[in-house]
Amino acid sequence: MKGHLSAQTVMQTWRVLTVEQRTGAVERVTWKAIVIGLILVIGITVAGCFSAFLRYDLIGTGHLPRCALFPVMVLAALNGVSKWLFGKPLLTRAELLTIYCTVLVMTGIPGQQYADYLYLGLIAPIYFANPRNMPELLQYDINWLPYIPDWLVPSKDPRSGVIAWVMEGMPEGARIPWQAWVLPLAIWTVFFVALFTAHLVIAAALRRQWADNEKLTFPLAQIPVEVADERRLVAAARNPLFWFGFLIPTVIYILRALHLYYPTFPNVNIYPNWGALFQNRPLDVLNYMPFNLYFDMIGITYFVATDVGFSFWFFWVFRRLQMVARSAMGLSDHQQPLEQQSIGGLFALFLMHAYIARHYFRDFFRRALKGERGETDGEPLPPRALVLLSLLTVGGIIVWSVVVARLALLWAVLLFVVHFIWRIMLTRMVAEAGLFVFWTPIPITNFFMRVFGRDLVGTPNIVAMNMIGSKISDSATDVTAQALQGLKIAQLGGLSQRQIFGLMWTSLLISILTCHPTCLHIIYTTAVPKMGWWTRGYPRGMATTMLNQLAQDLRMPTAHYIHLLAGALVTMVLTWLRWQFLWWLFHPLGYAASNAVSWFGDRYGFSIFLGWLAKALVMWFGGIRLWHFFKPFMLGMVLGNTAVLFVLLLVHFFFPTNEVVVIE
Repeated sequence: MKGHLSAQTVMQTWRVLTVEQRTGAVERVTWKAIVIGLILVIGITVAGCFSAFLRYDLIGTGHLPRCALFPVMVLAALNGVSKWLFGKPLLTRAELLTIYCTVLVMTGIPGQQYADYLYLGLIAPIYFANPRNMPELLQYDINWLPYIPDWLVPSKDPRSGVIAWVMEGMPEGARIPWQAWVLPLAIWTVFFVALFTAHLVIAAALRRQWADNEKLTFPLAQIPVEVADERRLVAAARNPLFWFGFLIPTVIYILRALHLYYPTFPNVNIYPNWGALFQNRPLDVLNYMPFNLYFDMIGITYFVATDVGFSFWFFWVFRRLQMVARSAMGLSDHQQPLEQQSIGGLFALFLMHAYIARHYFRDFFRRALKGERGETDGEPLPPRALVLLSLLTVGGIIVWSVVVARLALLWAVLLFVVHFIWRIMLTRMVAEAGLFVFWTPIPITNFFMRVFGRDLVGTPNIVAMNMIGSKISDSATDVTAQALQGLKIAQLGGLSQRQIFGLMWTSLLISILTCHPTCLHIIYTTAVPKMGWWTRGYPRGMATTMLNQLAQDLRMPTAHYIHLLAGALVTMVLTWLRWQFLWWLFHPLGYAASNAVSWFGDRYGFSIFLGWLAKALVMWFGGIRLWHFFKPFMLGMVLGNTAVLFVLLLVHFFFPTNEVVVIE
């Protein structure tokens, strides 16, 4: 009880310290910040594409991306040097935050949100439509080529150079077939611009309700705000605790990197587990319980409300206990039922939060219909503009899917309804729980195949949904969550949210267009077999997924529908109890997240536990004063983790090894 109340006090204190400027003068975005930000966007896009394809090092992964935070850290350091030499900083606090927001929103584009899936995803279904490349097609007598429109892919001939050179290597003297890609990339660019604009609009529509009315804490947004504030950064840098926290991940990761390059050098194991403690069922499912150390997650959890941090590690343990119970009943299939619980939880959370926001959205749509601006000064766009943009973009996406991709209207609507619901709830987890990364349970196409079955969906729709869904399913870095954080940071920094909104849209567009020539150059000059471990396997993996969905009825058993409903019911009960009792510690976000994918809790659960434990003990014994005392230590841990991993990713790109320094 004491820790829970103190956590609220912490966040209230932080909101006071950051001085939210709602009615005061708004600082305009400067051309200097715009130019620096967009130069970084182009550079990070090019570097990110090479890194993702050749090494599968994703420099923009997560919702506190290192490729956005590290440049701001460097610029903040240069500010100090400039002030010492010339008496004034190079960039103001507002300019640093503008640069961060500009980069933040596009960090997933050269990686998991766009480039990793688009280009190889247009090659794979054509190349593997040839039975010579996928003999399994003959076994099932399947040919999906007739269902792929000509204009969606650069070629429909698996033996043409346009397709085969990517998979097998380009002959000496051959040239990249740029012309074959002009039409399909133009068509897909329209789709992605509309999709990402819709994500920006959703973020803008949610901002007032979540940031102002519900007062979510946006834990990840606190880090760049601290870095950009010269006074607070200098105060932290003068504190020995800051450098102690900074050095812990720095030293450990450097030692780990030295071991990777020089195996005789002692290793620091940051991914320990307790091994095979149990020989028999049902406790054998607890074997190899991981105790991974992610220093950024430890530090970030210190900034999260205590009940939220508690719930994320508690439900990770609870998930394991469910596996024990299922094993005791003779069941061995744990993953799919638990995934269905998470899916049910996400849908229930969406409905519950929609209910909470009903008065806000009723007023929002009333003002939109009447054209009233209301209290929109400083907002990204007035309600009417947001509604019109949402209708235009979401409607355009659905029309594109029906007319261009030949997906039936019903399935197009369902695909994007589920897509946006899941992304909104992911955004909630970032805004409230500070999740660095979160994966929605399964690709939406897989979900439909399990719920509705192959025969009901039909072959043409299965192919069309795979062509679209395979490119929009990865949620490790999400535009909606990044955009909402950017708008919150703009509010805290006293920036024009409208200008930041426009700048983020421009950043996305430039990154998309930069990806086209960069990625085409990469995939033709470096054939798939020579790429990073994930990109080597993705093309065949995509084709195998489509083959399985066409060849088999993957509809789930009745018991899994019960898990889907049970997940929704448990989430609603947890939400209701949280509304009724201030002392209630079990947050529904933790329940929905813990079952989403098996590796989420296993990868980050122990680090979240350590961060929660540190904060709980600090709040219990010393309250808010002791929390502030240790805050520089946790900030230093996050910034040290960011700096050392960004530098080591650069080293790994030019001097690759068989392993990576960190598993994200």
